[in-house]
Amino acid sequence: MFAVQQGRKGTGGYALLDVVLAVALFAITVTGILSVLRGVGDTSAGFARDRYLQQQLEALLSEKRRLPLDAMASEYVDELTGITFRTEAVAFQIDNGEGKELTDLYKLTAEATFLDDGGEQVERAELIIHVTDR
Repeated sequence: MFAVQQGRKGTGGYALLDVVLAVALFAITVTGILSVLRGVGDTSAGFARDRYLQQQLEALLSEKRRLPLDAMASEYVDELTGITFRTEAVAFQIDNGEGKELTDLYKLTAEATFLDDGGEQVERAELIIHVTDR
């Protein structure tokens, strides 16, 4: 005679439940990973803007410090980013520690103004320079 092997009864429905749980777990994992990647992208864009501002301010200070005093003040708008850059030089008063004032010192300021999610933001870099008759 032939032996007939009988399967377990009632276990066939659990295969569908396993598939549904696996798909749900996969969807939750993918959603979490996409949220993290979106956050990383936003942070990266913010750091890129900050790096751009820092480079532009350093370049402005380097360029303007070599000009005559009356040519150090300037303002321009970067059309691509909408950032307004300004530079100005003002007299800087300081003494040498013995009460004698040092002359021909100026504070050169480079400033970047831009709109952000928090409103208008200002980044500033300053440099003290010695200006002689050029």
